Amino acid sequence: MTSKTLLKPTAAVSVIAALLTITTGCVTAPGYNAYDDLYEDIYKDSKVYKKHKKTIKTIDKDFYQPAIKQQAANRVSNMGYRVKSVKFKRGDSKIKVKATRGGEDYKIDLDYPSYQVIKIKED
Repeated sequence: MTSKTLLKPTAAVSVIAALLTITTGCVTAPGYNAYDDLYEDIYKDSKVYKKHKKTIKTIDKDFYQPAIKQQAANRVSNMGYRVKSVKFKRGDSKIKVKATRGGEDYKIDLDYPSYQVIKIKED
């Protein structure tokens, strides 16, 4: 009778250990997805991907541009100017701001990403 009572817990423990081993193996492989390997090449060759490829890259590049412009505008307005416009092109190291102060127009160049003033010119 002792062997029957030990057999059930031993079997249950071994099944649980096997399941934990399998689960741990699946969880510890970071970043691997079998479906990505299977469908990635098919998707990149599709007409839809090729059609929208440029749009996808443009969205990624322009994602932070409004925040950059807003931070530059805040920097210049904190210096006592009223901001008219902010121009920034991705890849440039310069932000161009048009502003007014005391009834006169100014062009202010800021360094990117430090937002330090490079040049202030009366317009």
